[in-house]
Amino acid sequence: MVFVSIEDFYEKAGKCVVLTREEERDCALRMKAGDETAREQLIRSYTPMVARHVKRLRSPMQTLTAVLYCMHALERAVDSHDFTQGSETFPHRLSWYLKQATVKYIAR
Repeated sequence: MVFVSIEDFYEKAGKCVVLTREEERDCALRMKAGDETAREQLIRSYTPMVARHVKRLRSPMQTLTAVLYCMHALERAVDSHDFTQGSETFPHRLSWYLKQATVKYIAR
């Protein structure tokens, strides 16, 4: 996704469709097989969670740079998580990645 402003990001994130657990698992299996569209579908599914995280930042820190840091964290989380295993939930992993991205953004 391409964003031209922080408001544009919030608007596009609000239109993203959240996947069900079965759809998520199906996308994960297709992603393991090399399907790039399945990976993009998983990323878009969790973009609203990234938007909520960015909205919780203080007003001066709600910038496109913060969004880019957090979207990169989302991509890393999707690439590293095993959706077929039931031990750790993806939102838990993603929240950890988002916190790390926020620290990196603040420390830059």
